[in-house]
Amino acid sequence: MSTRPTTSRYEKYAASSAENYERYFVPAIGEPIARRLVDAAGPASGGRVLDVACGTGIVARLATEAVGPEGTVAGLDANPAMLDVARNVSPDRIVWHEAPAENMPIPDAVFDLVLCSLGLQFFPDKDRALRETLRVLAPSGRVVWCTPGPIPSLFEAIDQALTKHVGPGASMFIRAVFSLHDAVEAQTLMETAGFDAVEVETASVPLRVAPPADFLWQYVRSTPLAAAVADLDERARVALEAEVAERSAPFVDGDASVMDTRLLTVTGTREGK
Repeated sequence: MSTRPTTSRYEKYAASSAENYERYFVPAIGEPIARRLVDAAGPASGGRVLDVACGTGIVARLATEAVGPEGTVAGLDANPAMLDVARNVSPDRIVWHEAPAENMPIPDAVFDLVLCSLGLQFFPDKDRALRETLRVLAPSGRVVWCTPGPIPSLFEAIDQALTKHVGPGASMFIRAVFSLHDAVEAQTLMETAGFDAVEVETASVPLRVAPPADFLWQYVRSTPLAAAVADLDERARVALEAEVAERSAPFVDGDASVMDTRLLTVTGTREGK
C-alpha cells in the first residue's frame, strides 16, 4: 500500500478552524484535559461556574453536568467563530459572552468557580486577566486553570517541519502553546493578582491522537496555523506532510500517535466570607 503523502488530507479538513477544533482537537486533546481540570476543581452541585477562554465549550459542557439542574454555567471567549460552534453543540442553558479575559462583561462576585483550560498562556495581559477572574469570583470562590508544557516531542517534530517549510512564524505559535509551564512563574502570577491559598501541581498526561499526517492537518486547520499554510502550493504541502511523517515516526503506536504532555494545574482562592 502506498504511503505517498497527498494533499487530499489537507483538503479533507477544509471546514472552518472552529469546526475542525470541535471535531478533531476536542476529542483527542481538549476533552481529556478538560475532564482532568473539572475533576480537579470539583464543581459543587448547584454551583455557579465560568469557563474562560472556553473555545467551543467543552469545559462548560462538563461543568454543566457537574453542577446539575440547579447550577449555572457561562462561557467566555474573544473568538466569535468558536462561540458559534459552542452554541450549536452545547445545552441552551449555558450563557455565552464574547469578550477577552482581560475585560469581562460580568458583574463582581457572581461565580463560585472559574475554570480555564489551555488558554491562559495566550492572554496578552495575564495579570489583568487574573485580576478580572478574581473580581468576578464570590468570596471564598476558586479559580482552577491548566496549561501544557514544555513542548512534547511529537510537537517538536511538527514544529521543526513547519519552521522549515512555512517559516518561523508557524514555530512561534506552537512555542506559545507550551510557553506557560513553570511552577514558580504560575505561583507568582497568582499571588501578584491577589489570590490566596495558591497550589500548583504538575502531572504527565498520556494522549493518543491521529497518525502523524492526519494529526498535522487536524491540528493546523483547527488553529491559527491554518492561515500560515494556506498559501503553500501542493508540492510544498506534500513535502511538509512527508517530513512530519518522517520526524514523527518514533511516536506512532499502531493507528495513533502518542505523546506524554506535562500539564500544570493551578488553584487559587478569593479571600473572604
